[in-house]
Amino acid sequence: MRTFVLLCVLISLCSRAGADVEFTDVTDASGIDFRHFTGATGERYMPETMGIGCAFLDYDADGQLDILLANGTSLIPTGPADTPKLYRNVGNGQFVDVTEAAGLDMPMYGMGITAADYDNDADLDIYFTNVGENRLFRNNGDETFTDATEFAKVGDTGWSTSAVFFDADKDGQLDLFVCNYVEWTPETDLPCTVNLTGEKQYRTYCTPTVYPGQSCRFYRNQGNGTFADMTSQVGLYNPIGKSLGVTLLDYNHDGWIDLAVANDTEPNFLYRNNGDGTFTDEAVVMGVAFSETGKARGSMGIDAADVYNNGGTAIVIGNFSNEKSGFFYAEPGAAYFTDRTDTAEIGKVSYRSLTFGLLFFDCDLDGTLDLFCVNGHIEPEVLRYQQHTPYAQSPSLFRNQRDGAFRDITKAAGLNRVGVGRGCAYGDYDNDGDLDLLVSNNGVTEDHDGVWLLRNDSKPSFNYLRVKVTGTRSNRDGIGASVRLTLPNSVQQQIVRTGGSYCSQSEMTVTFGLGRSATVTQLEILWPSGEIDQYTELEANQLIEAVEGF
Repeated sequence: MRTFVLLCVLISLCSRAGADVEFTDVTDASGIDFRHFTGATGERYMPETMGIGCAFLDYDADGQLDILLANGTSLIPTGPADTPKLYRNVGNGQFVDVTEAAGLDMPMYGMGITAADYDNDADLDIYFTNVGENRLFRNNGDETFTDATEFAKVGDTGWSTSAVFFDADKDGQLDLFVCNYVEWTPETDLPCTVNLTGEKQYRTYCTPTVYPGQSCRFYRNQGNGTFADMTSQVGLYNPIGKSLGVTLLDYNHDGWIDLAVANDTEPNFLYRNNGDGTFTDEAVVMGVAFSETGKARGSMGIDAADVYNNGGTAIVIGNFSNEKSGFFYAEPGAAYFTDRTDTAEIGKVSYRSLTFGLLFFDCDLDGTLDLFCVNGHIEPEVLRYQQHTPYAQSPSLFRNQRDGAFRDITKAAGLNRVGVGRGCAYGDYDNDGDLDLLVSNNGVTEDHDGVWLLRNDSKPSFNYLRVKVTGTRSNRDGIGASVRLTLPNSVQQQIVRTGGSYCSQSEMTVTFGLGRSATVTQLEILWPSGEIDQYTELEANQLIEAVEGF
């Protein structure tokens, strides 16, 4: 009997172990040569330390993921200028800089990126959030872009961070939600200092507590290429937010896309879509506004997903050092979320880290979503007053153990390099079925580069199914569609989304890990329009291009 029990335990452990997860830094070999320009002048202006986002996207619709990176520029009129960078995927793992050819060589103090087909013309448009006026670039369909900001009326002139395109009212037109941070300009900058024993005061970067916040903005798509600012009318005006991250989810499973927003030193937001064009903040009543001790934390990036394949919702939030990341979970049908950071076993590892971007994805294609985080402090001199908190930090990769907990496999996966992590995104840039990672770091030093391209080389290669959706009655990108996959022993569900992480965007194609399953019993797509499409008995290891109603 003992032998039988031991054998069962070993089988269980082996099934959880899955593939040997490994990521390889291929940045230099890929042809990507990017230097993030912070615009630093020595004055310790706050935007210099906040960093930028990154994105995987297919701007030229050739079936290969390209890379887009926000970038800074000078914060003073007489300083040098720099621009975002667009790298085209030319195959064989190689990228070329096409920024100028694409018409994106416009200096702006960039923060975030979101991309979607807002005008439903079959190509991907790009929205940059900035310190200063945001920019919307319309895709011309010929590998070039036109600045449509003024015509579209989406040029918020504050300090914007993360943003998402989504169809808030299910009219088939993508609306735009933009996070805003604090009221800051070089003219209103406040000098912040630190006093150390035996040392004189020295200038440091301010925290957001010294500046008033700005409200997020909501722009409703008018269907003619323009947007209307409807922030107040739909219940999304709130100037205390100091918002840095936003993700799309449907936490009450009513078929309407909701918004979860990470706020820096202020309570987080959880906006329920009321289904009538308005939103209600339920963060406090749902238990995600504060830490388990009732404290508002320094929250940066955010993501949400069904990580246990049971229809529940997990929300993960990257927080400041000495605060732990937040992991909130609601069982199917639960009345509220509970803080399960320690139960999920990510609290201890994340306590010393300052986490910006993070995301759920299936790193080993075993059929459960894992967690990746990028970390880095905001103060280069932090070791002068926090002995065990370095400025440059390694990322974190937590593998889903299928028992409610996650295991730190960062070093085992080869993620040993340190950086000042800010944005991150996932995407299958080499079309081999598994998900690769893109990381943006703040600035460039001897210890780290401005961007990392991390190729997924996990072995053995488990099976997968990738699903790319195209809406007809719904918005063309199918954003908000719920994709449900059934295997003989499990059910997985994901939502087609933009945004997430911190100021970044992953690919919109949905990837399901199948483990060793060679077929999919059923694939069901619930479109924003209410249309339901079903596919049965699908073979593994392919890309399904699903068109609404066909």
